[in-house]
Parts: sequence; structure tokens; C-alpha cells
Amino acid sequence: FLAKEFPKLVNKDIHSEFENAGALQGKVVGVNANGDSPDELCKKAMDIMMSAYGAETGNCALKYIPTGGLYVSGGLTPKNIQFIKGEDSPFMKAYKDKGRMSGLLDSVPLFAVMVEDLGLRGARVCALREYNSMK
Repeated sequence: FLAKEFPKLVNKDIHSEFENAGALQGKVVGVNANGDSPDELCKKAMDIMMSAYGAETGNCALKYIPTGGLYVSGGLTPKNIQFIKGEDSPFMKAYKDKGRMSGLLDSVPLFAVMVEDLGLRGARVCALREYNSMK
């Protein structure tokens, strides 16, 4: 979509890599949106994606009101922390953009989990508990 919308911003090498990446297209965008000289189109795509991620995280915070904290985890978080941290980040702007309900988010601490294997760690704990209950 963005390549058609902004054809002058298309980097032909990155676009070719993106088209040939199959299921790893997101990685191509993420890698090229970072660094000292990020690709402008990839940066736009990341801003859109992280805004949607932040908006949904804010919706979740309002739905559950986890006053002990909301933990953002998974592979997206550590790989894209520069798009999450900071009050002016696309993620945080969208997270806090909840109109009259925005103030409620001040009572919800937001934490970024910086490990990618949290699901495996949790599965291990559950498996050990089950194993120990069988003894």
C-alpha cells in the first residue's frame, strides 16, 4: 500500500527484498526502519504498525484496568523498543489517545518485557508444576 501511495520514496533494493521475503516481510521493514539512516517508507510502515499496537494496548488497559501493571511482551517489544519508549513515540501517543478516558491510564503502569522467550518460560513453569504434582 505505502509503495503505491508514495512511489517516489520506494528504495528498489529494499522493495525487492520485501517482495521476496515471504513470511519475513515484517522483518525487512523493521530492520530497514532502524539504524542511523532509516528508510523513510519502512519508517512510515513501522509508525503505522506501532500506533495500532499502542492503540490496542491502550484499549486492553482500559478494558482490564490492571493497576498492578500491563506487561507488553513478545518478539515485537524488544525488537522495536525504539518505537515504543518515550512519550512522543507512535506507540505511546496511540496508547494514551483515549479521549476522556486517557486519565485512567495514569493508574496503569506499563512495562516492556525485553525477553523473547517468555511463553516458553511460562510453559516450562506449568510443565514443572504438572510434573511435580504427579510425584
